[in-house]
Amino acid sequence: MNKADRRADFRIKAFFADQIVIICTFWATFLVTPAYDNSGEISRYVFLMSVFCIVFFLFMMLFRMYNASTFLYIDRVIKNTTISITGSAIIIFLFLFFQHNTIFSRVFLVSFFALSTVMLNLQKVVIRKLKPRNGSRKKIIYVGDRKMYTNFVRYTKISGYSFDVIGYIGINGTKIPGIRRLGKLDDFEAILMENPCDHVVFTQSLSERQPIEPYLAIANDMGIVIRIVLDVYDLNTSKWYVSSMGTYPMVTYYNVTLDPIGLAIKRAIDVVGALVGIILSSPIMLATAIAIKINSPGPVIFRQTRVGINGHKFCIFKFRSMYMDAEKRLKELMRHNEMGDSRLFKMKDDPRITRVGKIIRKTSIDELPQFFNVLLGTMSLVGTRPPTVSEVEQYERHHYRRISIKPGITGIWQTSGRNDVTDFEDVIQMDLEYIENWSVMLDLRLLIKTLQVVFNKQGAY
Repeated sequence: MNKADRRADFRIKAFFADQIVIICTFWATFLVTPAYDNSGEISRYVFLMSVFCIVFFLFMMLFRMYNASTFLYIDRVIKNTTISITGSAIIIFLFLFFQHNTIFSRVFLVSFFALSTVMLNLQKVVIRKLKPRNGSRKKIIYVGDRKMYTNFVRYTKISGYSFDVIGYIGINGTKIPGIRRLGKLDDFEAILMENPCDHVVFTQSLSERQPIEPYLAIANDMGIVIRIVLDVYDLNTSKWYVSSMGTYPMVTYYNVTLDPIGLAIKRAIDVVGALVGIILSSPIMLATAIAIKINSPGPVIFRQTRVGINGHKFCIFKFRSMYMDAEKRLKELMRHNEMGDSRLFKMKDDPRITRVGKIIRKTSIDELPQFFNVLLGTMSLVGTRPPTVSEVEQYERHHYRRISIKPGITGIWQTSGRNDVTDFEDVIQMDLEYIENWSVMLDLRLLIKTLQVVFNKQGAY
């Protein structure tokens, strides 16, 4: 039966150290400031202190500051601790404000929050500098290669783990200078008996895995804690994290954001933006539809199959800006392509474009029906350029990353003077730049920049 203990890496000493500092700081502030006039109110201050301790703890848990695996860089510790105190103070002030509570001395509250910020950060810096080097440190035996040992020691020093390596067992003749070699892996059981330890740490490269199951069984039978550090595959641009699926550890690699909150905000912006866009532009769309119908025969809306997220096809909506035989005439005009690549086509004074089409392209009015694509969820307000099926058929492997997210009405390419960018690989790089650096703020900046480009009539003909 698998019994996963999610609290195994919780640093309980760090938790108690913080709580002791908060309590001592609270009462020190209480004694030196005019905190109360009636001794009967002291219970209210005890309650206030308890609430602050709980809220501060929750903030610190949010930042994983009590997790032993978190890298405890001094600047990160100070920043997260200060944010936790500030957040706790704001919550308490808001609570007291809405309760119209005037019992607590404002001098006391401000003094306590300021002093606790100083004392908690000072405590963490001192403890970080005086990290125990023996006694309370876990004695471990390292099993693995030299490269991973170097990184293992470096990560241990900047995290909340307290390990003391008493020796190593090399794999495939590995020699690690600076620590005692305990013997060969064949003598694993005897080594454990002769060298009492708390943990055995195996390091495994996924590309050069060693059969370690028999040795895991030996350490487990002896009641020794086993830790396996995996050197995961390096996929260069990929981000990755470790989670679990049932009883199996699972490594996830990804390039696109998996942040559910960020994606929910993006979708909310899409829906609201699409609705506002449809409402505000409806008179323009009505006038455009009439003009197209009068100018040339054929449907008002141009529908074309495009390739969306992860290769899923969808129907894109645009106002028709070309004559009905435009697709048939494309091949004969390809020699005039200004993009220098058959996967993109752009031609000044394209004879396939109608008189109305030139106007709505220049003003980007032809894109307005795409608000309905955004509302349906097949597109986003901001994203990569939606490619055609024929374009994707000519893609090389690395080009497929640009269709790993929803295509957008606008994006980096569209707001960067798209007619000045004629190299297909440059377009790809712009799309990848967006994917790798995506944030809600980036979307908002691109939307604002799009409005500026549209009003200045840049990047379209």
